[in-house]
Amino acid sequence: MKTYESWLTKLRKRAQPSGALSQWAERLSNKQGGDAKMWREHLREILEEDEKASLDLILDLDLITAPARKEESEDKQIPLW
Repeated sequence: MKTYESWLTKLRKRAQPSGALSQWAERLSNKQGGDAKMWREHLREILEEDEKASLDLILDLDLITAPARKEESEDKQIPLW
């Protein structure tokens, strides 16, 4: 079972690339409303453990920050006819 602390550790790692927080803040403002500046500040407070993320925000951030899945170039299934 995932704990909040392990989730936060992964989130910090995903936030390391330059511009990641700004991108997340923009997507959150589009999805949940508010402006990107407010979301950047809120995300920083969560990463610094000044504030705890809500369950809705955790789910949204998981969707936003999940690594992209690589699509297979060819269907590996053998055609039946």
